[in-house]
Amino acid sequence: MQFHTTGIVLAALTVVSASSAQSTQAVEWKVSEGGNGHWYGLYRVPGDSQSPEFHFQAASSRGGHTVTISSAAENAFVFEVAQGSGALIGLRKQPNNNRAEWITGEPMAYTNWNAGEGGNWWERYALLPSIWGGLWLDTDLTPRLASVIEWETDCNSDGIVDYGQILRGELEDLNGNGVPDICETSISSVLPPSVPAQGGSAITIRGIGFPANPTVLIGGVPATNVVRESPTRITATSPAILPGMASVSVNDFTLADGIYVRPECGSDLDQNGVVDNADISIILLDFGPCYQAPLAAPATEVPPLLDAQALPGAPRQR
Repeated sequence: MQFHTTGIVLAALTVVSASSAQSTQAVEWKVSEGGNGHWYGLYRVPGDSQSPEFHFQAASSRGGHTVTISSAAENAFVFEVAQGSGALIGLRKQPNNNRAEWITGEPMAYTNWNAGEGGNWWERYALLPSIWGGLWLDTDLTPRLASVIEWETDCNSDGIVDYGQILRGELEDLNGNGVPDICETSISSVLPPSVPAQGGSAITIRGIGFPANPTVLIGGVPATNVVRESPTRITATSPAILPGMASVSVNDFTLADGIYVRPECGSDLDQNGVVDNADISIILLDFGPCYQAPLAAPATEVPPLLDAQALPGAPRQR
C-alpha cells in the first residue's frame, strides 16, 4: 500500500537519553486505513552506530519492539516509516540452523527477501535498504544507525494500543518507558507514615499493580507477614532498621523516602558506648522525639483493710 503523511497523527518518539538516541516521529497505522492500529517510529542512533542487539534492547526499553512484519501492506508502511535509512527490522537467524525468527516469537507468516538474500548463515539479521522498494537484505553484526520500533501492547485491554493513548495524554507514563503507569507496579502511600526502629509495626501499602506473592523491602530490609490483599493493597510488618527516612519497595518499584523510622529512646546513636545527653541531642536534632514504648499499666493495688477503731468517732477500747 502507499503511505501518505497528510492527515496522519505525528508524535515525538520517547527517548531515554538525548546522548543515546535522537527524537523522530511515530505514526499510527490506522485501522480505518486498513492497518492494525499499531504505532511505528524510526529510531536513529547519533554518532557511532550500534549493534543489532543494542537496537533490540532500545526498542524494549521504550515499551515496544523492533518491528515485525506480517504482510505486504505492513511492509510497505514500514518501508515508508524507515525513510530510506537502511533500518534494521526485528528478524534474526539462529546460527545453528540458519532459521529466521521474529524477535517476538510470532510466526514467520510473510517474508520479502531480495533475490539471493536470506540464506547466508553468517549474516544473522535483516534490514530494509534504501533501494529495492522494501525488499529485505541480509546483514551481519555490522553496527546499524537506525531501526524501526513497533508498539502494539494493550495492557489494559481496552482495544487501543497503549502507546497512542500515552501520546494523546489519555494514559500517564511518568517514567517515560512507554508503558502506562496503570499497568506497572507503583506505590501511592504507606501508613502509618512512621514506625519505630525496632520493627514489629503493622503497615499498609497502597498503590496499583501489586503482583501475587510480592516482595516488600523497607530500607532494603525484607518486611515480614506480607499479605497482598488486593492489586492495590498490601499489609506487612516492619523490620528492625536504622532510624531515618527509609525507602519502601514492592518488587521492582521503589518509593524513595517512603516511611520515617523513629529511633528508640535510649539508643546509643553516636556509638560511644554510653547513652548520654549527646544521644538525646542527636535524636532531637536529626529525628525529633524518640520512640518511647508504652509502659505497662501498673497492677491495681487492693487498699488495706481499715481498722474500724481508727475511724473518726469510733469508740476506743480500753
